[in-house]
Amino acid sequence: MDKPIPITWQALEYHHEPKGTDWFWAVGIVAVCIAITSIIYGNILFAILIMIATAALFMYAVRLPELIEFELNNKGVVIEEKMYPYATLQSFWVEDFDNRHPHMKLLIKSQKLTMPLIVIPISGVHPEDIREFLLNYLVEEEQFEPLSQKVMEYLGF
Repeated sequence: MDKPIPITWQALEYHHEPKGTDWFWAVGIVAVCIAITSIIYGNILFAILIMIATAALFMYAVRLPELIEFELNNKGVVIEEKMYPYATLQSFWVEDFDNRHPHMKLLIKSQKLTMPLIVIPISGVHPEDIREFLLNYLVEEEQFEPLSQKVMEYLGF
């Protein structure tokens, strides 16, 4: 049997939602209220943590996504320069475009505890080609993104 031809594509690392000044004002006001409340209750350290987290959130909100290169080859999944060998991966699922999933994604379940689910955006490649390729190496098993990731997408991240 011939080895499948590697599949490569480029996609933005995440879907970017531009945020208006109203969004920044709303998040800033909520953060300041939480910080003031925590100071009133004597928890200054929590107030400092909230303000630092808000600053990091603002920096992340204005950051534009990078164009990332993805590759599926006979050894594993390559994201930029990082290789994920098939021996460390358990299964995969391809989310096609529909009303529930507005962006096509490849979900790969990993054996690593620190990164149990690898979410890869699909752009410029037919999802069925990815599915057929990965069936040569991994088991197809329906998977879902973590609730935290869905909440972040809903909030515009």
